Amino acid sequence: MALSPRLTRALERFGPLAALLLLIAGTAAIEAMTVPAEDRRFLTLANFNNILGQNSFVGVVAIGMTFVILLGGIDLSVGAMVALVGGAAILTMNRVAGSPGDGQAAGPGIAAAVAVCLLGGALAGALNGLLIAKGRIAAFVATLGTMAIYRSLIVAQVQGAEIRSAVPAYRGIGSATINVPGLGLEGGDLPLRVSILVFLGLALVAHVVLTRTVFGRRVYAVGDNALAARYAGVPIARTTINVYAIAGLCCGVAALLVSSRANSVASSSTGMLYELDAIAAVVIGGTRLQGGAGRVWCTVVGVLILGVINNMLNMLDVNVYYQGLLKGLIILAAVLAQPKKAAL
Repeated sequence: MALSPRLTRALERFGPLAALLLLIAGTAAIEAMTVPAEDRRFLTLANFNNILGQNSFVGVVAIGMTFVILLGGIDLSVGAMVALVGGAAILTMNRVAGSPGDGQAAGPGIAAAVAVCLLGGALAGALNGLLIAKGRIAAFVATLGTMAIYRSLIVAQVQGAEIRSAVPAYRGIGSATINVPGLGLEGGDLPLRVSILVFLGLALVAHVVLTRTVFGRRVYAVGDNALAARYAGVPIARTTINVYAIAGLCCGVAALLVSSRANSVASSSTGMLYELDAIAAVVIGGTRLQGGAGRVWCTVVGVLILGVINNMLNMLDVNVYYQGLLKGLIILAAVLAQPKKAAL
């Protein structure tokens, strides 16, 4: 039996949130049945702060991926981009700052790292957009190629080694916290990670851009029907390049947070499978893979859903190697549940 249009719209808008609430309720019920009352920690602000903190890096990437998928595209290079930009930032910072024995210039070095992350990410993303818009290469193929290129560039630069920061103060960016009194365990302080605020702040900015600007309307229009958008005067190529540049900029922000939190970048593994997690969060949040329909706040919900699932699996001591299997099944289920465009 077909659902009414009103109910269909309600499910598209609030379905991800309802799924998150059901998942939280189910996980809490499982904990109540398996964990003694004094050891239960799932339904605490500290635990949800931990979930958001652990997933804020992927969440930042997922915000950029939302733009790409709304356009009807895909970006498989985001994880490699995070490694490349983060590694280049640390190498640049070490060179600018100099050695501690010679009077290290930590401030200029950190400023250089921030600039490399933001500008490098935007340029790497814009290159993807150029290949797709001007080179007329399918997004899947173009970003698959740049994924290999970006990863190879940083691995070759350091021969597969880990890139370590020589500036201890750099760690303060990704690991910084703001203590919120009275909200932690047993009434203590809650150390709210700055990376969470960055993630939520970027989500708010992205929401405004997509819903309150001409550019945002163009992104939806191209994703919904590129041919009709072209006839309506939408600059398809420029919009595509800008969207992928935004995705790259988000990767640059994530690279800054990831590299500073660890004070290092593993050239061969940092950012690995970020593309899977980001795409999963966007699709679980209800953004249509064919483009033209979706919301940034639903992507935030999708990030939370993935975080709660990982938290639940860890709580139940499920083998970590099965988590990828579960994410893949969730992506397939989310895509099957999405409304499909009518065939031409």
